[in-house]
Amino acid sequence: MHKIRNLILRAILLATLLCCLTHRADAQKFSLSTNMLEWANFGTVNVEAGMSLSQHVSLHLGGKYNPWKFNTQSGMPVYNNQTTAYLGCRYWLWYVNSGWWLGARVRYLDFQETGVLRPKLFEGRSVGAGLLFGYTFMLNEHLNLELGGGAWGGRHLEYARYRTVSSRELLDSGARNFFFIDELSLSIMYVF
Repeated sequence: MHKIRNLILRAILLATLLCCLTHRADAQKFSLSTNMLEWANFGTVNVEAGMSLSQHVSLHLGGKYNPWKFNTQSGMPVYNNQTTAYLGCRYWLWYVNSGWWLGARVRYLDFQETGVLRPKLFEGRSVGAGLLFGYTFMLNEHLNLELGGGAWGGRHLEYARYRTVSSRELLDSGARNFFFIDELSLSIMYVF
């Protein structure tokens, strides 16, 4: 389980390093951003680093982490725990970090969630790829506001669904394919 996750994370890091080493260093634009909607999702810590490869193409490496668990007044647990890593690229119709963009990414997700919309417990590990789109507003020389959305699909390497957290009565398990519309973003971006 951890071997596959470590292999995926190493592959993402190696691909990022290769892109950095093969890219010319003059007039690069780097960015750091965070999605405010993810912070509203039970405090999911998230960051994305971007690097322009040309006038219209940028590379993005990001991650999300949420270890928090909460209880409702009735004592029911509510959480959306996750560890996510992704590597992607974007094509900008105008210029990098400004205007409309289309993107693609590969992603790894280790998750456990319950109580958000129902008392069932879902947990597993997933790998896949997704498509995204959005628009980035230039607020000033260094600060941008980004709106976006997207979907991803792939394979649940491990997946289990339980009736409740306390009972751990297994309803369904196994590896399976999936497709989700899930990537909504309202991000603040700092451009270097």
